[in-house]
Amino acid sequence: MGRLSRGCFKCRQRRVRCDQGRPSCQRCIKRNEVCEGYRDEATLTFRYPHARVAAAGNSTSRAAIGFRHRSRSVDGRSPVSSKDSVDSSHFTPDEATSFLHLPSHYPWLKQVPQHAQVQKEDRAVEQFMDKYVMYPCNETSSPGFLEHLPSLFKEVNVEGRYALRWAIRAAAYAEAARESEGSHIAQKALYCYGEALSALGASLAESGKTPDDFDLMTIALFLQDISQVGTHTQRMAQILRLRGSDQFYNPRGWSLFRLAHHRIQKHQLAFNQPALSESTIWLDQLNDRVPFSLQELYELDQTASSWHQGPQWHFNSVSISDLSLDLPVPPLTRDVELHGDVWKAYELNYHRTARILFHQQLLKVLEAILAKPGIPELMVLSLHDMMDRSTNTAYALVESILATVPQSLGDIDHLGHVPDARNGIPKCRSIGCYLLLWPIKIIKAPGSAASLGQKAKAQSVYERIRDCTGMTSRLGDLSVLP
Repeated sequence: MGRLSRGCFKCRQRRVRCDQGRPSCQRCIKRNEVCEGYRDEATLTFRYPHARVAAAGNSTSRAAIGFRHRSRSVDGRSPVSSKDSVDSSHFTPDEATSFLHLPSHYPWLKQVPQHAQVQKEDRAVEQFMDKYVMYPCNETSSPGFLEHLPSLFKEVNVEGRYALRWAIRAAAYAEAARESEGSHIAQKALYCYGEALSALGASLAESGKTPDDFDLMTIALFLQDISQVGTHTQRMAQILRLRGSDQFYNPRGWSLFRLAHHRIQKHQLAFNQPALSESTIWLDQLNDRVPFSLQELYELDQTASSWHQGPQWHFNSVSISDLSLDLPVPPLTRDVELHGDVWKAYELNYHRTARILFHQQLLKVLEAILAKPGIPELMVLSLHDMMDRSTNTAYALVESILATVPQSLGDIDHLGHVPDARNGIPKCRSIGCYLLLWPIKIIKAPGSAASLGQKAKAQSVYERIRDCTGMTSRLGDLSVLP
């Protein structure tokens, strides 16, 4: 019988030698791929990714035992302790008073008797749940966010599930640390994070165990921040692989799969990683005819458009004929936008660009629906109306971005005046070039929803950006973007 390979999943798939590096082997790193883990018992052992986490999680096994006996459930009742132990994640009275600032659990009462008071640790968890858990409005509405976390949290005082309680407490402390003084709470968050990693490794190392909902939710909490790359994403991919298709057969498993797979996809897009080979197999099992309302998407876009309608986003739209200026570079639109704070223009353009991308995807969906045979005539008319609406919205958004170019590149100031040439190149031009690059790239792209004339204008802005930043002179054709 041949020796069992202990190489990572990708190397075994490619039949190449693996150096078994943790968290990622060198072959996967050189191929710019996600190293998806190993199949031996050490495969899913989560290691501390930072030295400070390891230091914060001192006496891991001893503290973990203490936490198992003293952790409280969400109804406020503590399990009976079988022995005296110290939980380093708990706050002393002085720490709770001095550093942890949380709203009252009973804000409608003047005074709360001692027996009804909720410990600060549990109050921090409740506040985290209140802030980040979003429930569906009804059974037919869109899914919530972390909606199964509270029910899972009620069931964590069971052997093998302690990792999730540690993870929730770590996330709750980290959130509380943002609004607190000193580093005490942040240190306790790191301590809980280290304990969660240790408990999760112990849970996943159990022989013959298929990772359960508690394991998956634990690692999902670790990936709230896209800056956490590498280990957690790789292990989440391996957990999904081990759970297989059975995770689709109950609502909670399906919800957790969506959450985890979305985290993996976001990491892959952010760091230009290839998609998981199993993703196609998983997604092919899903029903692509789940009903949804296109009108709901348009309503969401209208809601998004209202986010920047406050007085802090006010700007003046001035006709170029009213400016009566001899500009070195003629404006590309009939009107120009004059913002009191040019940084607001940059942020507004990014928001506009995101909406353009949304309508581009929506147009693709509408085209795909219209391509199907047997569409009722009345629905065809409705779909064409939606396409016209998206196209016109995209045109208007592109025009608004182009209207910010003169001020963004320093041709005029916020009052519509031409800067004095004796003062040299406007200071905002270099940063304006940088912050216009992404919106202009999206507008001029071949698949853009912009008109041909708008694409040509965007191309002229891009050429100017290349000249102003020195890309043309230094990089030549290498600086050309499609």
